[in-house]
Amino acid sequence: MMSRLPGFLGLARWRSFPLARRWKRCAFLFAALAVATPSLSAPAVVATIKPIHSLTAAVMVGVAEPKLLLGGAASPHSYALKPSDARALDGADLVIRVSPHLEVFLDKALTSLSAKARVVDLDRAAGLNLLAARASHGASSAAASPDEADVHFWLDPSNAVALVREIARQLSSIDPENAARYRANADALEARLVALDGELRKTLAGLSTRPFVVFHDVTQYLERRYDLNSLGTVTPSPERSPGAGSVAALRDAIREKGAVCIFAEPQFSPRLIDMLVEGTNAQRGVLDEIGVRIEAGPDQYFELMRANAHSIADCLRH
Repeated sequence: MMSRLPGFLGLARWRSFPLARRWKRCAFLFAALAVATPSLSAPAVVATIKPIHSLTAAVMVGVAEPKLLLGGAASPHSYALKPSDARALDGADLVIRVSPHLEVFLDKALTSLSAKARVVDLDRAAGLNLLAARASHGASSAAASPDEADVHFWLDPSNAVALVREIARQLSSIDPENAARYRANADALEARLVALDGELRKTLAGLSTRPFVVFHDVTQYLERRYDLNSLGTVTPSPERSPGAGSVAALRDAIREKGAVCIFAEPQFSPRLIDMLVEGTNAQRGVLDEIGVRIEAGPDQYFELMRANAHSIADCLRH
């Protein structure tokens, strides 16, 4: 460190400083490096899907970077663990997932985690506004328990605030040395999420009379938060394709009820969407609840929510 300082300050000027001042400047530079450099003792954290990884990464800024489990176009509904995933889980201090009802592929792996690892189910976070999973596409209702909830709750920014608080609490519990940093990051992140909510409200304003259809039921939280009008889903589960009779009935409903748009999801084949659009006035759109095309990182959640809001608004206003 000392050998590099003259290159920045000028050798003659550096030597002219009193010794105490030299040590003071060195101490300042070391402190700055400590803030910018992740802690060597930081916890090993694994987050399952990109939106949750993004919020976790934002809370951990300046401490360390969490490991993302599902990258690329992977879907938590059909994911198969790779050997590298198993190694990451085995070395984790903290594993953060949405819900045991979403990342079911983790069930077997989590039973063999080391004793030190803590698993966080975010559907248990305090302050979440959980909506009940819909057996049919009807009105939204509050969930009596997390086990009955629609697991796509991160798509409401007010819920994201509750998730950030829970993530910061869990990190502070296992890493009290960095608790102040986690709390400060969480406070800043909450302010950004409140601003994002206001931005999305403006983007999606005035669309309540424009009905649409989604590939599977991922929009309930968006509907409730921003007064949107979904008619139904192409399939009740992304693992099951509807039969020919169901497709024909849904196409009739699209015509009769005047659906403006049918939204596909990038991680699933658009073939069914093409079949449904044929012979109707509906437009094709894309909803990406995970953000498979958006680079992972602290800003991914914000880019994901903005991209979906603009995709919805553009298709419904077409």
